[in-house]
Parts: sequence; C-alpha cells; structure tokens
Amino acid sequence: MNISNNLLNAKNIIGDNSSIFTKKHYINLVSGLIIWLSAVLFILKSFDDAALKIILYSIIFAIVLTFIERTEKYYKSFLTKNHLFIIMLLVTAAAFLLYSLKYINYSSITGFAIFWLVVIYQTQNVKVELLQLAVFLLSPVLYTEMISFSGLFTLVMLVIVSSFISERFLRNSKLDWKLFLVAFLFGATISIELLMGFIYLIFLLHLFRYEIIKGLVFVLGMLAAYVLILFLADKGYLTITASQINYFQVLPIWIIILVLCVTLYIGWIAADLQEVLFASGVVLFFIFILTFLFRVSQFSWNKNEIDLSFLVMAIPFLVLSIKEYKVDRFLGKVL
Repeated sequence: MNISNNLLNAKNIIGDNSSIFTKKHYINLVSGLIIWLSAVLFILKSFDDAALKIILYSIIFAIVLTFIERTEKYYKSFLTKNHLFIIMLLVTAAAFLLYSLKYINYSSITGFAIFWLVVIYQTQNVKVELLQLAVFLLSPVLYTEMISFSGLFTLVMLVIVSSFISERFLRNSKLDWKLFLVAFLFGATISIELLMGFIYLIFLLHLFRYEIIKGLVFVLGMLAAYVLILFLADKGYLTITASQINYFQVLPIWIIILVLCVTLYIGWIAADLQEVLFASGVVLFFIFILTFLFRVSQFSWNKNEIDLSFLVMAIPFLVLSIKEYKVDRFLGKVL
C-alpha cells in the first residue's frame, strides 16, 4: 500500500530533469513567451518586411532551447559551473574590445558582468545556466540597450542584485546598520528611475509581510534616502543621471491606481524570490502593454509607439526567473 502511494505521489509531482518547460512550469513558459514576444516586437519595430524574420527567429529560439535541454547528458560530464565562470569571464574581457571600438560603454559591460555573475551564483546546475544565458543572448531588445548608452539595463541589474543581497541579509535580522544601508541603496536607485519603485513594492511586501513594523521602518529609511539624494542634487552637491521619461503620461489615473493595487497584491502573495522576479517582469510587461494600447488609441497605429525601454527592464527579471522547480498536479510549486 505504501509503495502504491509513493508511486502515486511521484506521478503527481511534475518536475523531471528532462525539461523545465512542461505545461505545468507556468513561470518558465510565460517568461519564455514574453521574452520571445519582446523579440517579435523588436523585429516589427526595426524592419519593414518582418514576417520572414519573425519565423526564422522563432525557429532558432525553439531549436536552441530544445538542444540545450535534450543534450544535457552529453555536456554535463565536462562542463561545470567553474568552467562556465571562466568562459563568461573571457567573454567579458573580450567585450572591452567592443568598448575600444565605441560599440558599447562601461555601463553595458558592467550590466552584462553582473548578469552572468547572478546567473552562476543563483542557478542550480549548468543546464539552467546555459538556458538563461541562451535566452538572454537571444533577446535582441537588450542589444539595442547596450549600444544606446542609456544605462537602463545596468540599473535593472543593480536592482536585482540589491534584492538578492536583501533576501540574504535582511530576513530575520534586527534593526541594524545593514537594514538602513540597504534602504539607502533602494532609495538611491529609485532616485535614478522612479519606475523601479513598483519592483521594490513587490520585493518588500514579500520580504516583510510577516514583519510589518520592520518593513515600515525600512520604507521610511528608503524614502528618506530618496528625498535626501534629490535635495542634494537640487542644491548641486551631487549629480544624478535621472530618467526624464514619464512612462505614465498617457495612462489615466485610475489605470495607475489599478496597476499599483495589482502590484501590492502580487507582492503580498509571492512565495519566494523566483516568484518576485517573475512577477516584476510581468508587471513591467503589463505596463508596457497598457501604455502601448493607450498610445495607439490616441495617435493611431505606429510601430514607433513600441517603447522598448519597458522590455529592456522586464527581460532580465524574466530570464532570471527561469529555473528548475517541481510542481504538483494543481500547479502549486513544491518548495
């Protein structure tokens, strides 16, 4: 009887090593779909005759991911995380050649280096690392950011790193200097790009939902740092490269309030950091869809209304949310 029960439980748990893109791995599937769709939108925006290019890109995207998953038993015997670290280190060093040719700048190299360091640090095995790196490299949206010198991708990676640091050092800790140091880091990031406040809402509700008082102290410290930095910048004591784009200028106030409420709810129910990353990417993509629809309704269809900056911010969160995890038959994650 016990044997049969164990077999039944084994069938209910879906998460074998053969694939992390089964129909029940909704986080991986939705993340991959949004990243693919972002590339499709990029092609539509950048090329006149886009249909054939979209088909070709879709085939390459599917083949690469399938190849990495199906050939794991061949490369896992000789490719380790240490080997991948050395390879990515060499790639980063080679990127300085592109810098010397003025194709990219230090900000782009820094963002890329932070990205692969996070990939190697937080993933379970080489297969997932290769999948995340492949999806990243197959995202043409990010290449436009790397040559635009806006620094938006690097800023997003700093937000992600600060979230990883906070998850490790602030959970179950007292009100000490580390909490206020991280609060200052969060406030400084928001002073550069206010839209990152939506991401921090999700993360902070996830982190402090059982410690409301400590969470309020953290938020007050973050807001104090934000106000202080803006005050010092206004007085000329320091210079910040703040975004001048008002991403919500085409949205009515009730839509902004709705997005805020949805963000608060998502942050409250997020179970772990993977869900925080996934939810952050989805919220940014959702804001992109809303702003695009309202722009089209006001100015009629124009491919120039596709604002790739939202996608640049969303893609790193979605890529890093792709991982191996087990789910039960009700699509609930087994933690």
